[in-house]
Amino acid sequence: MTVTDYARDFAAELLPASLFSCKQIHVPEYKLGNAGNGEIRIAHVSDLHSNDFGGKDGLLARTIRESRPDLILMTGDIFDIDMGVNKTFSNVRDFMEGIAGLCPIYYVLGNHEFYADETSFLSAIASYGATVLNDEPVQATIAGCPLIIAGLTDPLLDLTKEQRIEKKKDSKESYRKRISALARRTGELKASCGCPSILLAHRPEYMEDYAPCGFDFVFSGHAHGGQWIVPGLINGLYAVGQGFFPKHAGGLYTMGGTTFIVSRGLSYQRPAFPRFGNPPELPLVRLHYWRASLKTVQAQFLEVAAEP
Repeated sequence: MTVTDYARDFAAELLPASLFSCKQIHVPEYKLGNAGNGEIRIAHVSDLHSNDFGGKDGLLARTIRESRPDLILMTGDIFDIDMGVNKTFSNVRDFMEGIAGLCPIYYVLGNHEFYADETSFLSAIASYGATVLNDEPVQATIAGCPLIIAGLTDPLLDLTKEQRIEKKKDSKESYRKRISALARRTGELKASCGCPSILLAHRPEYMEDYAPCGFDFVFSGHAHGGQWIVPGLINGLYAVGQGFFPKHAGGLYTMGGTTFIVSRGLSYQRPAFPRFGNPPELPLVRLHYWRASLKTVQAQFLEVAAEP
């Protein structure tokens, strides 16, 4: 364990995470594009960490159902073995039962799924109705609009099991090669259909690597909103991969022609470090496009309907 790990666990003993979140869920709404007669409603689920939100009729499942999504995107760390063997699967299963059949669901692995046997997580999430994307793009039609949805597996894929357990640093070179390979495949598919592309990638700290790859939208998580937020003073204290005062802790960002949606995540029980002024979050993205001509609106103009 690193010094940061010890400090986090020590703080968690003094400041239980549940006291700082109260199991509230913040639902920021982001409107992408300013024109079109069609709309795709996207619920962004990230960093659940096998936390308990009351099962299939609990707060999280109800919030998603009430948002009436056309598409659910899951960007990793849905499972967390630190919750204990039974809860790791049962809490996710109970939640998934509450949203099963609502709309298509797409999922990519985060880093925490790799701290155990990720194959069991992959088979489980698929059995709950999600499509697992492993460094691959697929074409789908959502609410009448054709989309390309690409999924990039977490950098821990490039490490051995021993290195993952020891929490070794990412192999950035290997990860960047996989980013480039996925970008090429997505570009070829995009050239044939002309529809917009969405990338699911757990880590926002690689934003500068994703930006030149031609994706229209990138959905990420991992940063947990920087854990502590003081409005007007601190918009995130610390995020893994970004350090103190992270630049991309959560919200809407643009870089080049790409729009990034970074979720502040849903966990309030695990990981152990407490959240403060930073409730669990479920971003709702409203993507507008021209239904009649299937002309899509790119991310050249953004309007945030509610603050992140």
